[in-house]
Amino acid sequence: MSAPRPVFTYDHYEPGKVYGERRFVVDEDVMQKWRKVYPCDDDPHVMPGGMLAMVILDAVLTFNSPRPPGGVHGGQTFEVTRMPRAGDILLTEVKCQDKEIRKNRKLVRVQTTTRNGNSDEVMFKGIMTTLVAA
Repeated sequence: MSAPRPVFTYDHYEPGKVYGERRFVVDEDVMQKWRKVYPCDDDPHVMPGGMLAMVILDAVLTFNSPRPPGGVHGGQTFEVTRMPRAGDILLTEVKCQDKEIRKNRKLVRVQTTTRNGNSDEVMFKGIMTTLVAA
């Protein structure tokens, strides 16, 4: 049994540091489950747009957790080159873009780049802004 990981606080974020790359397979079954919740997000064989946040959040939380309680998700932006399709293998790199303390609040921006694992094509990029509790 491995020791628990330390809590990922503001001090752990290092601007420019790459924390890792997370793999996600775009699976038809997962897309169908998503469409049951969001039936309007229904372009056959194309990953629903709402899943972009899920893919990115999964990658960020894989490398930047556990987090202290009390943090706030401040926002998320996406730049989409091409929506993934069923069967695509996505590789999402998680990198600290920057961090700052503004009005005594600890603000962190994490940059993600998601590529197609077969072609290295950039599929989408994102920036997630978080107010870190500790």
